[in-house]
Amino acid sequence: MNRLLILPVLLLTLLVGTSAFSADYQKGAAAYESGDYATALRELEPLAEQGDARAQYNLGWIYAEGRGVPRITRLR
Repeated sequence: MNRLLILPVLLLTLLVGTSAFSADYQKGAAAYESGDYATALRELEPLAEQGDARAQYNLGWIYAEGRGVPRITRLR
């Protein structure tokens, strides 16, 4: 009987965790769009460190454009 409960509990845990993960990205993306780069960095950096490709991409643009951070120039 315990084995029958493991799968639904695991799936529920994954679904709940995924929505929170996505919500932080949405908050960071919305902050970027509104020009609140400090909030965008605060929301996107942890996600980028966890491997979220969308967050990594957006952080790359934030640094490339110097939006609220020192602009990264080309390395030679």
